[in-house]
Amino acid sequence: MSNSALVNLATVGSDELQAMPISAFTAGLEQMSAEGIVRFRRLRKLSGPQRSALEKFLVEHPDKRPGGGGGEPGAPARHADEEGEKNKKKKSREAGIGWEILLRVIAWWEGMETDDVARAKGIKRRQKRKVAPPATARNQAAPAAAPAAAPEPPISMSRLEIIQKLWGPGFSLPGGADFALFVAERAGLKSKGRFLDLAPGLGGGMRAVAAKHGITILGIEADAEVAAEGLRLATEQGMGETAPVRACGPEGLKPADFEPAEGHAAIFMRESMFAVDDRETMLAEINHGLAESGSLILTDFILAAGIGVDTEEAPALTAWRMAEGGSATPWTEVEYRRALEAQNYKLESFEDMTLAYLPLIQSGWRQLHDCLQKAKLLPETATTLMEEGAVWLARCQALETKQLRLVLIHATRTSTGSGANAEADFASEDADEANG
Repeated sequence: MSNSALVNLATVGSDELQAMPISAFTAGLEQMSAEGIVRFRRLRKLSGPQRSALEKFLVEHPDKRPGGGGGEPGAPARHADEEGEKNKKKKSREAGIGWEILLRVIAWWEGMETDDVARAKGIKRRQKRKVAPPATARNQAAPAAAPAAAPEPPISMSRLEIIQKLWGPGFSLPGGADFALFVAERAGLKSKGRFLDLAPGLGGGMRAVAAKHGITILGIEADAEVAAEGLRLATEQGMGETAPVRACGPEGLKPADFEPAEGHAAIFMRESMFAVDDRETMLAEINHGLAESGSLILTDFILAAGIGVDTEEAPALTAWRMAEGGSATPWTEVEYRRALEAQNYKLESFEDMTLAYLPLIQSGWRQLHDCLQKAKLLPETATTLMEEGAVWLARCQALETKQLRLVLIHATRTSTGSGANAEADFASEDADEANG
């Protein structure tokens, strides 16, 4: 993903827009068509300095004013031509399903043709195959044109609705019930044990596990809006007691959330540890909550060995960090192993799931693409879709560089003092990492 897609004024949140420097704000205006600026000005709340900068910009760029030629249907915008020239020297990338959706939404927002946006971003769109009509059809007279159907009203979808269009009803991560069950089967799922999910999202995965294995799982979700919807879905499905979801406090997880001490047969956490500031403390708290030989089941993003030291970080990896809001500071495999050993875990397995995970992301985008093939979106829906899409496209492209990986970790709690040969193991692992 290019940085230009990430700083488009149509995609930034309200807080980010208010805090944006005027120079960046003006640069964003240069990328928009006249029609796009009119829509942006009408729908977004601007600060006093931003309104002044916008007025000054329109004075200096008359072609960006309404009727100035920047938003005529079918006419390429000036900035698209300029960006297209710059990108001619770059290797073009072929648009996948996710990019096709974002290209269409950005084009609608800025009042441009989709092909013009693609050229500006350096994206090569896939060519649709033309299917010739049967010979009998070619020899027949063309039927009379049917009356034009009434235009469909624009679609309005909330963030939670978009998420479920991507990953399925009740799910907020790729893979649906099948992948959730595959991940959970590493733990010993006995019906009498306590189970805890620290990143349940909408709870679809934990409900699938609870239903199949006849167990009770408590989900503690960081996003209050997602947690409320997860609890509603669980109650609606008759699982409000066996798979409830609640929100954690405003300051995050607390030691009390892991009670009773040494009382959980397994604790789950999917695709979120990489953004935790103090992972050592998190691992310690999880250890405190696990019973003897209880399982920690993690899926998380990690860095390949040597990135940033022996190997330059790929632009797609840098773009992913930006898309995650600067909170992405993943460990390497060696760092993960060391941290687990320091907290008295026994590492049972460390599996690279990247090749299985990428198709799950692409499948979700294909599902959403089919749903929105001919849809028109309300402005707020388009903005939300682009914000959600920016994160997942960045994740996908970072994983494709092989500098970022998605791993499945299974570790069990052991008694204090286990792993007597840990230091020797770490010395060997460090040497292997240094050698690439």
